[in-house]
Amino acid sequence: MSAVYNPTIAAITLRGLLGRRRSLLIALPPALLLALTIGLRLSTDINSGRDFGWPGVVLGQIGLVTLLPLTAMIIGTSVLGTEVDDSSILHLLATPVSRATVLTTKWIVASAATLVFAVVPIAVASFIATSGYVDNPGPFDTYAMPIKGDASEAVGVIVAAVVGAVVYSAFFLFLSVVTKRSVAVTLIYILVWESLLTRQVSGLRLLSIGQYELGLADQIGHLPNLGAHLTLGTSVVMSVVFTLFALIYGTRRLQSFRVSGEAA
Repeated sequence: MSAVYNPTIAAITLRGLLGRRRSLLIALPPALLLALTIGLRLSTDINSGRDFGWPGVVLGQIGLVTLLPLTAMIIGTSVLGTEVDDSSILHLLATPVSRATVLTTKWIVASAATLVFAVVPIAVASFIATSGYVDNPGPFDTYAMPIKGDASEAVGVIVAAVVGAVVYSAFFLFLSVVTKRSVAVTLIYILVWESLLTRQVSGLRLLSIGQYELGLADQIGHLPNLGAHLTLGTSVVMSVVFTLFALIYGTRRLQSFRVSGEAA
């Protein structure tokens, strides 16, 4: 375990992350999701024809594809990006701890923090949004009678959020290593690539973490209106590939850092 996780680095990273004022910023996106979900649940009937389908839109397009990556961005770029920007990462890299251990430890911390600050609120919002949901038959369904929903809708979203937290954390750490403009690059990825381009160009969905999440949530929970386009197998495989690429190549870039703080 010591080869991939260093408790001292983890403690320092976590203390620095939670000790900053940005901890309030970290909690803001999930709080907005909870407020929106509670407000919609109190003011609408998810089983009526007029209000049918908003849980999938809110939990999928807003929760999984927008608010989760924004939270992961704040956390992921904080645990390493600021150290790269001010070159304080060099003091850490001068220790006997391997650079692979440095990166994986920070990835574990970032993933755990994202799970707490984003996935837990998404889980609560999922149960609030889908409790009492009845899956009414649509024009393309093979069944004729309404099916009372169970916890599978919420479980699908939760599993997708957990996977998304892990993959986003790895990818945003990778961006923190390869560029000093990691915040700007991650915002472009979230707001332009995932929220705009992948909806218009189907071929780009294979490189969208948000689409991996939606594919998992759809195949596990079958919640309508998620906007999923990938199969379960593709979502799982690409999530693993994305994570491994980010960690392996991020470690290689970290190993190339010179004393000046620039990557070779």
